[in-house]
Amino acid sequence: MVRHRSLFVVALLLGAAVFARAECVNLEAAAKEVPFEEEMLEDTRTGVTYLSLIGGSSTKGNDCGLNPNNDAGQWTGWGGPLDTDNASIGEGVGTRNFITIGGIRFERGIGTHALATYFFDISGGPYKKFEAYVGMDDEKDAGAAGAGDSCGFGGTCEFNISVDGSLEFESGFVSGMDGGDNVEAMFVEIDLSNASELLIEIADAGDGIGCDHAAIGDAKLLTGAALAVDAASKAATAWGELKTRL
Repeated sequence: MVRHRSLFVVALLLGAAVFARAECVNLEAAAKEVPFEEEMLEDTRTGVTYLSLIGGSSTKGNDCGLNPNNDAGQWTGWGGPLDTDNASIGEGVGTRNFITIGGIRFERGIGTHALATYFFDISGGPYKKFEAYVGMDDEKDAGAAGAGDSCGFGGTCEFNISVDGSLEFESGFVSGMDGGDNVEAMFVEIDLSNASELLIEIADAGDGIGCDHAAIGDAKLLTGAALAVDAASKAATAWGELKTRL
């Protein structure tokens, strides 16, 4: 009887974990279909904490992630408020799409619009590394923007990331398209040993904020436990199959 009860409790906890994950990836349907060639799935290793906006916590990350603790008015320069995790900025509330950069669709990430600032308190966990992919969301590239959309060139931004006041990553000028092709996402990898503050700033690349639909794909904090196991989050799969696994 005790064994059966223990199995029931384990099953209940596993079910709760799956439900929590489904609640974190909560975009039911995209406003429009943005073409993609590959998907990066959620990293399910122990010791991974995603950066999030809505479902997480601003002190110590939970199953949905770690939220910024600066004012929400600084999270996007247009189209706010940001009300859904793991979605693009779209054209505002109710028009979000799945985050896609350079033909890769990301299950987890932050979609926003320049100018944007995110301040994360990372003192609540023994984080060793920050990883992410930055770039312009394909929803404003010529192949996805649609007829009559004036943003068919994909927008331009600059991504700057600081740790404890020290600038650790500068993307320089980033555009959504180059010669008619989508621009690949730029991989970011930053050491966080003994760090307590992570600051992400998205600028307009000096040409105004028009069309600047920026994205940070698979943005996550890694502990030693995560780094001890190889990641297996990148896989080409159909979105319908992905949704059935949530």
